Amino acid sequence: MNRRSFLVLSGLVGGGLVGGAVLAGCQQPGAAGGAPADVPGVTDLADPGRLRTAEAVISSFENSSTELPYASAQDIGDGRGITAGRAGFTSGTHDLLLVVRRYEESAGGERTPLTGYLPALTAIDAAVTAGGDGGDTTGLEGFPDAWRQASQTDPRLNRAQDDVYRRLYFDPAMAQARRIGMTSALGQLVLLDSAVQHGTGTDPDGLATMIDETTEAHGGAEQPDRSGWLEEFLEVRRAHLLDPADAETAEVWRSSVPRVDTLETLLDEERFDLATPLDWTFAGQAFHFAG
Repeated sequence: MNRRSFLVLSGLVGGGLVGGAVLAGCQQPGAAGGAPADVPGVTDLADPGRLRTAEAVISSFENSSTELPYASAQDIGDGRGITAGRAGFTSGTHDLLLVVRRYEESAGGERTPLTGYLPALTAIDAAVTAGGDGGDTTGLEGFPDAWRQASQTDPRLNRAQDDVYRRLYFDPAMAQARRIGMTSALGQLVLLDSAVQHGTGTDPDGLATMIDETTEAHGGAEQPDRSGWLEEFLEVRRAHLLDPADAETAEVWRSSVPRVDTLETLLDEERFDLATPLDWTFAGQAFHFAG
């Protein structure tokens, strides 16, 4: 799986991202509860308001809603097991286990609605590491209901989701943006959405790989916001979605091509600062975000 490959290459599978020492310093992008205020003069995703707009767009792709789905959990049949929470953390790609571990640590030994699922999540993770089936949900019966209960009643679970999301996806995507000089909110949204779906590593479909392919095809990444680089990147991403490295999940990846269509439309409209109100269409459904 693309996302798991990123975690393996980053050294995070096997417990590298579980301790409070690793995650305690993480801030919360799009934090659960409350509307973030804009920062005067800041027009990229360092501005909380623009970050929330970017997350609303990504959530429309993932959940057909502009709201972050902290409490959602289900097996969507994509070969990754249970998909849960604000970033689609999955039991088959290690990041769901990281969230649950982080949540349990924040509880300080107190039993939570998810405590009883740690052995099953750990066993599935070990099996996938050894080449097993990422879609296996053995021992996770009742997990979606328990997740929803915890998310709706214990803010520590949603904070754990924010922590892991930032560490695994937001921070690496923004590091890539800095590396190539991507300074617009829209350009950073394109990279962030790719990170959430593909992972940020150098596996065949990872964000870093697609950036390198784009830069090579474009003859460099100077002024990537407005020089045609973003258009090239989206075409590279479209090609990866149409012909993914993992043939077993090809149908799922191909169904994501409308994400690229939407981002291309925002680019054509030159919505570089993601100023609100923002309107877009995804897969035939219209969305509006007032900010």
